[in-house]
Amino acid sequence: MLAPLQLNGFYASSKAIGSTNKWVVAVIDGDLLIASDNSVGAGPIAIDIGQADSLNFFRERSICVGQWQDSDCEVWELIPEAAAIDGFTRVELRSVLAGSSDAEFSLICRALQLLDWEVKHKYCGSCGQPNLVSETDHALQCHSCDIQQYPRISPCVIVAVIKDDKCLFARHPSWPANRFSTLAGFIEAGESAEQALHREVFEEVGIEIENIRYVGSQAWPYPGQLMLGYMAEAKTDVIKIDGVEIAEANWHRYDQLPDVFAPPTIMAGRLIEQFVMESKAKYG
Repeated sequence: MLAPLQLNGFYASSKAIGSTNKWVVAVIDGDLLIASDNSVGAGPIAIDIGQADSLNFFRERSICVGQWQDSDCEVWELIPEAAAIDGFTRVELRSVLAGSSDAEFSLICRALQLLDWEVKHKYCGSCGQPNLVSETDHALQCHSCDIQQYPRISPCVIVAVIKDDKCLFARHPSWPANRFSTLAGFIEAGESAEQALHREVFEEVGIEIENIRYVGSQAWPYPGQLMLGYMAEAKTDVIKIDGVEIAEANWHRYDQLPDVFAPPTIMAGRLIEQFVMESKAKYG
């Protein structure tokens, strides 16, 4: 049997390999509990099983998420009291994602998405009977009508809209006054990703786009999106915000960016970083 192919140390799987060591991703109400060292602060995302043993009393449920650094890895959902245990620090999810590596990002997203999916699919959508966890796969099965439910992933598009040496930055009404990002939205039923891009940009800021380029994808655990990242050129620079999804939108030169925007570990930040890099090369 071939060993699992691990990308940067992570392999997503529903099956354990029975490794001697084991890792744990500890979660409390959507936050992460991370082993801490007084000399260096928060430690790695995954906790060694020996260190995690003191958290076992607070565990409500666990799910195998695959293999991390050649060993089995589980996500543990803990009750809030676990945060008081010495040697651990409770960290807000967004701050962890902002500073994580690609492999850690994938591990965290998978762990959080699986927990959320199980909670929201306790019952069969056809007959209403309780679903049972499959013993062979990441699935929930209704034994009454033999329907299997698999983790739900919602595809979204996110785009950096460019006009010459400027990029469009927008702010959602619920965000702080100085926080901006690129435009994003869910793909509707029957749409292609490109159709969703045209629709979302036009609906939110009244701009038509062209020359769409795919950049990459990234999981996003709020609660289960797959972000498809793009660059696109604006046909005009006239902004007409919808006033619902977008409270404010402005053009910013590559060397005059907003005070607060996404870090490059997040897809929005990656798009912004690419815009800046390409603009510097073109405009100096």
